[in-house]
Amino acid sequence: MRRMSTYSLEEVTALRVRLDRELHCETVAESAQTFTDILFKELAQSAVLFRLFVTVPFAVLGERERSFASALALGRGCAHELNDATSVICLLGSSGIRASWNDRHQSRRHLAIPLVTASFIQTVPMVSRLMSDMGTGLEWVEKQESRIVVKSFGRMARVLYVEDAATTRTSDGFNVVPDREFVSENGVKTVVGLGGAYLSGSIVTAIFFTNELVPKRTVERFMPVINTFKVATMKLVAERRFFE
Repeated sequence: MRRMSTYSLEEVTALRVRLDRELHCETVAESAQTFTDILFKELAQSAVLFRLFVTVPFAVLGERERSFASALALGRGCAHELNDATSVICLLGSSGIRASWNDRHQSRRHLAIPLVTASFIQTVPMVSRLMSDMGTGLEWVEKQESRIVVKSFGRMARVLYVEDAATTRTSDGFNVVPDREFVSENGVKTVVGLGGAYLSGSIVTAIFFTNELVPKRTVERFMPVINTFKVATMKLVAERRFFE
C-alpha cells in the first residue's frame, strides 16, 4: 500500500506489468472492476474513490444502464434527444473506502450519463471539465461523430488534474466536484483523471479521488496506465462486450 504522491516511475512500470497480466477478462466491465480494485489497493494510503468510465452507444447498454440513462434524460427534459447512437458515459468499475462504492450498480448519479447535448453536459461540471481538459470539447457530442474523438485524443493518454477539489471551479464558476458533502466528509483533495480513446470512438476515463495533494508531475507518471487498460480491452470494445 503506497501513496500516489510518492509513487515512482519504476513502480508505475511494475504496476503496468501486473495490470497487463490480470486485465484480460470476459467483459469490459469485469476488466474495469479489476483495474479499479488493483489501483485502489496499491494506492490505499491516498485512495478515497477510484472509478472507471467508458462511453457506450445507447443501443448496447445493459438493462440497468438503459433504464438509468433514460430516467436521467427524462428528468432533464431531453429524453426526445436519445437514440440508439447516443453515447452514454457508463460507470464500469468502482472501488472506494465505503462499502457501497465497491458496487457500481449502487451509484445514484453516475451509473449511465447520456451525452445528449452540449448544453446538458455543461450542467454536469465534472463531465464538462473532463471533456475540456482532455481536449475533446463538446463539438462531437452534438454531431455524435467518433472521428472527432479519435482525432482529439490521438494515441496519447490525456490527463484531468484538479489540484484541490475544495477550491477548484470551472470557467463558468461551478465547482468541478459539485458534491461538496462528498468532498468535505471524505477529505477529498487532488482529483486525477486519465483518459484515452478506442478506434471505435469510445472514450475510457479513470478518475481517482485522493485524500492528499498530489503534484501534477507525479500524476503524469500514471498516464501510461490507461493505455494498458485500453490495450487489454481493445478486442472486447470492438466486439461490444461491455457488460456481464
